[in-house]
Amino acid sequence: MRSLSGLLVLTVLAGGPGCSSFRAPTITINDVFVTDATEEALALQFVMDLSNPNRAAVPLHEFVYTLAIDGKEVYAGRRTGGVTLSAQGSRQLLLPAVIPYSAVGWTADTLPAGVTYTLTGQLQYNAPNRLAQILFDSGVRRPKVSFGKRGELQLR
Repeated sequence: MRSLSGLLVLTVLAGGPGCSSFRAPTITINDVFVTDATEEALALQFVMDLSNPNRAAVPLHEFVYTLAIDGKEVYAGRRTGGVTLSAQGSRQLLLPAVIPYSAVGWTADTLPAGVTYTLTGQLQYNAPNRLAQILFDSGVRRPKVSFGKRGELQLR
């Protein structure tokens, strides 16, 4: 009997009621632009559109991401989500990144006209139900959705 109740608990924790109809938020990277330039680095902002296809709000926990320039990883970042996507809502967020000149062999005077960038990452979020929140808080289950984009960035 004890093993049967343990199996029931594991079944509920693994797939719980209401979890099957939940869909992860979607992330589209629409643009990137240079926001600042110093003698040591360029600061960038990635413009991201996030959408929640669910009928319940979805709290965003953390973005973890990397930026590569011409195939070389130059930046790794973590950013608190800090917002909640409203039910069936969408919003735009800016994700910062930096290109240190020393990481790519540039100086402020030798910037190339353009580069190829690759941004990849994951967004950790909370599924919108009580059991999912408990599992998230305890570290048992932390759902993630991946995002990424490869494109050209004009520097001059």
